[in-house]
Amino acid sequence: MAIDRIQTSVAESRANDLIAELNVADPSDIEIEAICMAKGALVIDGGLSGAEARLTRSPSLSFIRVNPTIRERGRRRFAIAHELGHLLLHEGKSQFSLCTDKDLIPFYTNSNIELEASAFAATLLMPENLFRPKALSVIPSVNVMSGLANEFQVTLTAAATRFIQFCPHRCCLVASVDGRVRYHRATADFGYFIRPKEELDPYTYAADYFRGKTLPSGMRSVKATAWLEGRKIDQTKTIMEDSVAMPSYDSVLSLLWIKEDIDHYVSGEDEYDFEDEESDKRWSWNRYRDRE
Repeated sequence: MAIDRIQTSVAESRANDLIAELNVADPSDIEIEAICMAKGALVIDGGLSGAEARLTRSPSLSFIRVNPTIRERGRRRFAIAHELGHLLLHEGKSQFSLCTDKDLIPFYTNSNIELEASAFAATLLMPENLFRPKALSVIPSVNVMSGLANEFQVTLTAAATRFIQFCPHRCCLVASVDGRVRYHRATADFGYFIRPKEELDPYTYAADYFRGKTLPSGMRSVKATAWLEGRKIDQTKTIMEDSVAMPSYDSVLSLLWIKEDIDHYVSGEDEYDFEDEESDKRWSWNRYRDRE
């Protein structure tokens, strides 16, 4: 399910307004519990099981309950910011609704309001004016994204998704679950498509994880056609893949990088293939979503 970009933009705009109001100049300025309190919500640990967090709304003081079993600081902060997003964006949301761990991850949820709350949280915790310069000045890798996650105190998935928004290289973030592609998000100029729900090609490193193998660290060369589809791809070309296992979700997060041109060039009438273009439009919502 594609994210409603208009609603996501509204969520991001609300977060940006809050950042401006708070005069955020450094990631350390984003004290999420204090921000919640300033907006009329008290964060409480406990009284919750089977979910990451819950918003209980009231006219005078709202409450954000957080599951005390969450150990990772980044995961906890994102859960709180997500619930703050619900408070400020979704006045009609049930005050007893629970947000599970999967509601906070784009490749698991199909709910627009959950995607909006996560967009709000990502923008608030990783302000563009602070995050974008860092994404523009580095070579793509999972290690880089992990460093950004630590600096901004968010989850790796959140930092990776935000990184793709600003990355100047031709990159794509892919989440694979149970050996199949579940979700992908690419930079605007990535130019290729990946079939959703497609079984992973055995030549990808991501597929190795689901065969019980340990994933190597760092960018590795892999056949372009192992990940990408299209007759315009040169069968001899490679792209870069950096994959990391996420055992808690039985999934793999992969960063793909087209470091060098992989097009197969021909002369004459075959140089432009209308059928390939139509296939691209069908499968690559990342590349064509603004035209649809």
